[in-house]
Amino acid sequence: MKLREIILKNFRGYYVETRITIDDLTALIGKNDVGKSTILEALDIFFNQSKIDSVDRNVFHTGEETVIGCVFDDLPAEITLENVTTSFSKEYLINRDGNLEVLKKYPTNGKTTIWIYANHPSNDGFNDLLLKKNNELKAMIRAAHLEDGVNLSINSAMRAALWASLGDTITFEVREISADQADEKKLWPKIEPLLPSYRLFKADRPSSDEDQEAQDPMQHAMKTALEEQSEQLNAIANEVQRKVSEVATNTIQKLREFDPELAATLTPKFKKEPTWEKAFSFSLTGENSIPLNKRGSGIRRLVLFSFFRATTESALFEGKNIIYAVEEPETSQHPDAQRMIVNTFKEMTEKNGCQIIITTHVPGLAALLPIQSLRYITNSEGSPEVAVGTEDAGILARVADTLGVLPDLTPPLAPQHHDVKLVICVEGPNDVAFLTAISRTAHQADPSIVDLNSSPYIVIIPLGGNTLKEWVNHNYLQKLNTPEYHIYDSDNTHAHAGICDQINRRSDGSSARETTKREMENYIHSDVVRDLFGVQIEISDTMDVPREISALLQARNPTAYSPETVKRKLNKLGAPRMTMELLHSRDPADEVIGWLRDISKFIQA
Repeated sequence: MKLREIILKNFRGYYVETRITIDDLTALIGKNDVGKSTILEALDIFFNQSKIDSVDRNVFHTGEETVIGCVFDDLPAEITLENVTTSFSKEYLINRDGNLEVLKKYPTNGKTTIWIYANHPSNDGFNDLLLKKNNELKAMIRAAHLEDGVNLSINSAMRAALWASLGDTITFEVREISADQADEKKLWPKIEPLLPSYRLFKADRPSSDEDQEAQDPMQHAMKTALEEQSEQLNAIANEVQRKVSEVATNTIQKLREFDPELAATLTPKFKKEPTWEKAFSFSLTGENSIPLNKRGSGIRRLVLFSFFRATTESALFEGKNIIYAVEEPETSQHPDAQRMIVNTFKEMTEKNGCQIIITTHVPGLAALLPIQSLRYITNSEGSPEVAVGTEDAGILARVADTLGVLPDLTPPLAPQHHDVKLVICVEGPNDVAFLTAISRTAHQADPSIVDLNSSPYIVIIPLGGNTLKEWVNHNYLQKLNTPEYHIYDSDNTHAHAGICDQINRRSDGSSARETTKREMENYIHSDVVRDLFGVQIEISDTMDVPREISALLQARNPTAYSPETVKRKLNKLGAPRMTMELLHSRDPADEVIGWLRDISKFIQA
């Protein structure tokens, strides 16, 4: 599972329900005390704590319950409930986007409750099957004469049969389903182990080799080493106990000569087994035997964050997705080290299962990050407002002007000795995912084509469908003095033809074009769709591909992927599966390769 959205309500400054989308790499940006750390600490409570403090409630609404929720995608195909394999979709535990949405509610009195917000059957008598015990489900099965072919010892099988019996009359509503009450107390313990591991590295922490992150990985290493030597250590312990017991027995025998009654009350006994882990401690030292806690604060934080990673990536967390949350990674760091940290974060997120969320209020660090990863937080009438990437033109302009968050654009923020030669402008993050994936495949086939994933000379910026006109009209990127290469969906209506003409009339080397097919998804081959979603579809140039695929999936299961989710998966997971042969089959005119060759010419000039 991967975290895709955080939901906060009545938690500290976030009184009104606020949803913050999360990418594989997410940067929370804003001034001090605007609510960045609040988001990270809310996640720490959700994943690692069962209660909140009274001061965590909004100070003006202390009598109302607090809600912290998380939305997850990339769900496992199967889960085990009641010792039987089923799935989130079969149990109707996913929302309309095909994701798992979990809400933890913290009342003013009483214990925390856990709910799943799902698109669930709403027919009377069939809307609470997860609440029912085995004997209740059996009674319903028998009353409906569904015994044939249904295993009456398996609750999930009976639920599936009852829901299937509704046929076309089944109806759905999005509502909250208890995950930890009544008979579904079996539900949450099965879901919780599937969630990602969440670890928070705070900014206001001590930086010495006695810090917890510094100790944990070595303690884990020592535990592993001791387990490997357990047989020898047990032999040593037994021999020590034998010798000590022998001495104690001899001592009692000698004591008996002085005071037989006292000696009779004494028995040799070890109070507890030896704890080998406590027999070892460590400290890191550098050149000239200088310990870590005497080194500079920047060095200490780098080392301790490495310990933090080592702890999280230990065998304890094998097989689980990981979310790192790091407060102000730029603290005490030279700009070169900041650049190294950001590059490391980018590399980490490319590993399967790793997500990173950071906070910062330093423009220089934000400038090193992909613009689609930015979340700009401001106070709006006393409540935090979160702008996501490029979805709001007004906020984007403020971000660009006040924080300088445009990524990797000009020295000294760009990689050393390199100037960005081209800015590629597309509509959204899905287009970025498509182009970068196809460029990697094309580069492997023809090295003269640039790999957009690794070139320091090119930056891709999603301008946002709703704000695209504002970006072009106001020419926000003009101050960069860098040519722009714009690619926009035609949407079968040539909606962006006027914008393209406006850009092409510039005299700064910029150019723009619309796709000849409807949008990027129309360049993906049907074989990839079949492998990714298990449906067969013949893709045309004008088809709304995500909507058509979603319709096919929802015909099988009404809670299957929405068009938006299909679109994201097509570009993020499908585009990397495209081969040059499949691309040429869908794009015999080599339109996409033509874009990439045009782009490559800018860095070859």
